[in-house]
Amino acid sequence: MTDKTTTPSSPTAPEAPGGTALRNGLLITGSALVAGFLVLGGVQFAQASTGDDETGVYTADGDFAAVDIDTSAANVSVRYGDVDEVQLDFDSAGAPLRFDHEQRGDTLHVTVKSRGWWIFGLLSGTDSASLDVVLPESLEPVALDIGSSAGEVLVDGDFAAIAIDSSAGNIELEGSAASLRSETSAGNITGTGLDVAGEVLSESSAGNVRLEFVTLPSSIRMGSSAGNVRVALPDGEYEIRTDTSAGGVHQELASTPGADRVYSFESSAGNITLERSPGR
Repeated sequence: MTDKTTTPSSPTAPEAPGGTALRNGLLITGSALVAGFLVLGGVQFAQASTGDDETGVYTADGDFAAVDIDTSAANVSVRYGDVDEVQLDFDSAGAPLRFDHEQRGDTLHVTVKSRGWWIFGLLSGTDSASLDVVLPESLEPVALDIGSSAGEVLVDGDFAAIAIDSSAGNIELEGSAASLRSETSAGNITGTGLDVAGEVLSESSAGNVRLEFVTLPSSIRMGSSAGNVRVALPDGEYEIRTDTSAGGVHQELASTPGADRVYSFESSAGNITLERSPGR
């Protein structure tokens, strides 16, 4: 007969009395917070979805020295046309968006905002929403300020100061301005036939910058954190400064050290190309 010796297993250490209570308390609190967010978000989404569709053509009559446009999710275009008053053609594309416009002082303020928020506002299908602004030629040139959280921006015409700030979307420009500032966190900046007398500031965190000038701005500062910079300029006297951390520089233009005009171009990860404007 063979003796079998069984080794007793070690008893499981009892959990600390406060551990289970703490874990249960955190689970209950977390579940309640998630449920609260879902309920509140669902209520706001339902309210947004049942709101009136404000798609339509609106007009604004008055003398405006400036136009300020603020959109959360819509493609925006601004141009001049043969109209007697400002025309605002808004298309929500079925998305829960709120449209508003009013004159404060000598500035026309136009807003397009989402009725929802959090993830419900992000999943509302606002990519196709659009705002087309047509200005009377008699107002030319007006100052233009556009802030866009998401959407393409297209500007065509003669303006005073232009300032465009886009969180996500391409910017396209054509025409003239007293000064130009264009910035996008994620998108390309493109400009053709630009006549800018004052300073130019153009930056993209993730995208290419390509501008073609027909006249010489007083100063230029352009850059891209991740993208190429390509600029066409007429001949003239200006000092050119370039800096790229990971990329090449192709320069067809002559630089005049000490010139009054200083043009700076920078790319953290991309090429810089400086060339002559067509026919200039």
